[in-house]
Amino acid sequence: MPLRPAPLARAVERWFEAHQRPLPWRRTYQPYHVWVSEVMAQQTRIEVVLRYFGPFVERFPDLQALAGASADEVASQWSGLGYYRRARMLREGAIDVVERFGGSLPKNVEELQSIAGIGRYTAGAIASIAFGERAPIVDGNIARIVARLKGIDEPVGSAELMRQAWKHAEILVGTCGMPRDFNQGLMEIGALICKPANARCDVCPLGAMCTAFQQGRVGQLPRPRAKAATRSMRIPLFLIVDGRGRILMRRESGKLMGDLFHLPHGDSSLLSGPALNVKNGNALGTFRHTVTTRRIEFELIAAQLNDSIGDEEAYRWVTRDELARLPHPSYVSKALRLAGRLSPSSP
Repeated sequence: MPLRPAPLARAVERWFEAHQRPLPWRRTYQPYHVWVSEVMAQQTRIEVVLRYFGPFVERFPDLQALAGASADEVASQWSGLGYYRRARMLREGAIDVVERFGGSLPKNVEELQSIAGIGRYTAGAIASIAFGERAPIVDGNIARIVARLKGIDEPVGSAELMRQAWKHAEILVGTCGMPRDFNQGLMEIGALICKPANARCDVCPLGAMCTAFQQGRVGQLPRPRAKAATRSMRIPLFLIVDGRGRILMRRESGKLMGDLFHLPHGDSSLLSGPALNVKNGNALGTFRHTVTTRRIEFELIAAQLNDSIGDEEAYRWVTRDELARLPHPSYVSKALRLAGRLSPSSP
């Protein structure tokens, strides 16, 4: 079925005008807010983003505040949201904007892509949503919609599917009335209607123009990609408390959780640094946690140091209040709640 760009674009915009969700960054479309929301939404559900967006922009109300904050301050505000590299790149990008663009985001896609941490998708999102530029965007939702509209029989995330998705997204945004509404409308339809499974074709505004719907192949397109193998792991974590009630923490230096603070551990297959030598271990319990394709069972053990810490610069004794200001992965909070060191409502 041939793609009819103008009628399709109008259908998306009409639908978005009637059905858009009242998200906080849509109140004013401040470029900084749009940028933060797009970075937070990468590989993260909007329901989760909504819990973090408000506190983040309250703590860092503009690009200058974000650029002037320390890496630890930014990562601490991001704690629990996951994929912490996003927080580091967002801060580095803010510094770049302050230094090169006087603290104001440019609206040109090429200039946006020159900023640290901003790629093709994010540049297009900022340009179209914040500034109304005719810039295409393609995320997983839009690639899925294009695959179904055009009947593209390619795997999710494949180079060929993404190539075709970008081509058609550029054609469509070129014919729309309001790029802001059109691009957000496509993303919103992908999130709420044209979902990976159980697509709601009965209420989709694009059904009459959709090849997959007309052929009864919605559930088959795009083809699923091969699943990455999951890995089960069991990792001991050590809760070591000094006479003043402070908890021993270690700053992570690996790629996965770089610069975050975590509890000392007894296994280096996930975390960097050597396993800590402890004594008098007392098991406090276990809990499960997922990190990318790793399915981890953490075992929390109350213990004492058996000898000196060793690499003392990597370790820090912290109070409960200090922990709230230090960047740490959410599993640390799970462990401390298990030990009764944090209240159940603590982040």
